[in-house]
Amino acid sequence: MNERPCIVAIGAHAADMEFTAGATLLKHARSGWDAHIIHLTLGEKGNPNLSPDAYGEQKRREAEAAAQILQATPHFLPYRDGELTVSDDIADELAKWLRRLRPQVIITHWRDSIHSDHTATYFLVRRALFLAANPHFDLDGLPPARGVRLYYAENWEDAENFRPFVYVDISEVFAEWERAFKCFAIGRGEGSFPYWDWYQARTRLRGIEVGVPFAQAFAVDEWRLRQQKETL
Repeated sequence: MNERPCIVAIGAHAADMEFTAGATLLKHARSGWDAHIIHLTLGEKGNPNLSPDAYGEQKRREAEAAAQILQATPHFLPYRDGELTVSDDIADELAKWLRRLRPQVIITHWRDSIHSDHTATYFLVRRALFLAANPHFDLDGLPPARGVRLYYAENWEDAENFRPFVYVDISEVFAEWERAFKCFAIGRGEGSFPYWDWYQARTRLRGIEVGVPFAQAFAVDEWRLRQQKETL
């Protein structure tokens, strides 16, 4: 069994986790963690000037190049952009991946999103965590995976009710993250939304909030914020 700790980012589309958590993944990889990015879809319907097949292949190449910089292993699942549903089949497949990789940390989308694929991914990951942890679900004979800490990344499309509580100082890996970010055409400004401007500004803002140059911020489930103390 692999004794190295493992961090897994699960995104609805290629680029989602690279943009929102890529620097955090790289920082963990440099500290001896195994880092993985699971793409539920390629985001192949996101370019009005290219066919889904052509753009999907482009996004795959971009994601592979970015993952190499981020020292992460990319995984591409066979689902279709814009068609994700909270189904048993997808949750089961994700649960199998969790049992194979056995992560200590998972990063995924926040619940309240303007993109239905992001919202579906949130619920799929939570369902997969339950399935992966319960020994009474047979998932190809893989042993249960428990003790996972779940974090939600900050995405411009997932901003409603997003409240960050965990900040990761990414200052030392910022330049490499920018290189990975700009492996994607949309990260270089070849699209209708200024992705780099937004994420660069947001990481600077989050850094200011905690007294460092740049930070990526994450939400957590509110029950994890409860504290029991005998005294203050």
